Amino acid sequence: MPCMPEVTFEQISKFVAAATERCSLDLRPETRLLHDMGLDADDAEEFLRAFAQEFSVDMTNFRFQRYFGSEADAGIRWFTRKLLGDRGVEKVPLTLQDLAAAARSGKWGPSV
Repeated sequence: MPCMPEVTFEQISKFVAAATERCSLDLRPETRLLHDMGLDADDAEEFLRAFAQEFSVDMTNFRFQRYFGSEADAGIRWFTRKLLGDRGVEKVPLTLQDLAAAARSGKWGPSV
């Protein structure tokens, strides 16, 4: 995989904004895909495929279930987040900063 050190947070936020129909001005490095944006299950999987393609990121080491849940449980997680906030979400947060690090290195690695 080619390394893309020139990838900036601005490029990541513009991609995320376009892919999720959000305003890029509202996105910060610490913005979390599941916890803050509600991106989960099939939507998260589709988003990550597009991200990997756009930024040439090898996602071989990415463990989806660590960060997101299945489509079958998405409704329950959404409802729990509304009631309990972050306390109701047991998944590891995946931030835009994590995406930027992966885009810069060209792969999903242990530090991400």
